[in-house]
Amino acid sequence: MIKVAAIHTVFDKEDLFSAVAELYDIGVPLVSRFVSNGLNDTYDVVTDKGRYVLRVYKRHWRDEAAIRYELDLLLYLNDCGIPLSYPIARKDGELLTYLAASEGTRYAALFTYAEGVGKADINTSVRYGRAVAQLHHASNGFVPSHDRFDLDSVHLLDEPLAHLLPKLQHRPDDARFVLETADRLKQRMNQLSPNNNDWGVCHGDLHGWNVFHEEESGLTHFDFDCCGAGWRAYDLSVYLWNFVHGRHDPEKFGDECWEAFLGAYLSERPLGQSDLDAIPSFVAIRQLWLLGLHTGNSAVWGAWQDDNYFDGKLKFLKLWMEAYDL
Repeated sequence: MIKVAAIHTVFDKEDLFSAVAELYDIGVPLVSRFVSNGLNDTYDVVTDKGRYVLRVYKRHWRDEAAIRYELDLLLYLNDCGIPLSYPIARKDGELLTYLAASEGTRYAALFTYAEGVGKADINTSVRYGRAVAQLHHASNGFVPSHDRFDLDSVHLLDEPLAHLLPKLQHRPDDARFVLETADRLKQRMNQLSPNNNDWGVCHGDLHGWNVFHEEESGLTHFDFDCCGAGWRAYDLSVYLWNFVHGRHDPEKFGDECWEAFLGAYLSERPLGQSDLDAIPSFVAIRQLWLLGLHTGNSAVWGAWQDDNYFDGKLKFLKLWMEAYDL
């Protein structure tokens, strides 16, 4: 028998909730479910008192300070009346639970359950645009007590490229294109200024599926795992990116849901022209960030980033850069 180190542990959901339930005033777990092995591990549970979501952060993905920043932000926004899934304190008032895993200590946090369904059409885009504007407005008053990364060129370009470029060694032309593209985009980011552009707390992952809509007019934000201080133009660009990043026809780079979303946002919270002009650059930056995210997590998610994957992802990036003369 040999001993091999584990880089990611999947906990038994029944044992996990039996242990966690003793720490919280949430009643007795009745049905639990392992939802996803994503950036973090997500579970949901129904107890005799209601429904909850447990997130177990992956080792080396977020440090404790960064997690506490996120949790504090959610509590602040909840106090501001922003509809979102927020963390629940344990009986002792603590928000985090430490879990011993084979790979080291991991952190767990319990959240309220977001009701509704994911949906993206004109009506929900308008609703979402207004809600994001209100979220940005409210977050301007947040004063963090813990350190967390900024959504700057280091986080959005340098760190992803460190994961991506080794996977492109057999595609030297594409590696060169990625480096040159990242350099041009970084120069555009560096031209932005907090004095002239909108910088503040961002959700970081507003692709439209981190919000659940209810039948009438309600919605609930969730999954602030990518939050941090950054350019609001980047935060908005993720919604556009979600609709277009799989398209390989520049004539289809426009999107009516995006236009509805942006129009609704601007009706609540105007942005300067230079912020709006930066959105196409941030769509390209988001694409590079995604490539780095996928390749950087291949040890846990699987190395499915093959040549077909790179063909499609880089084709969009090249066409987008050309279409917007970036």
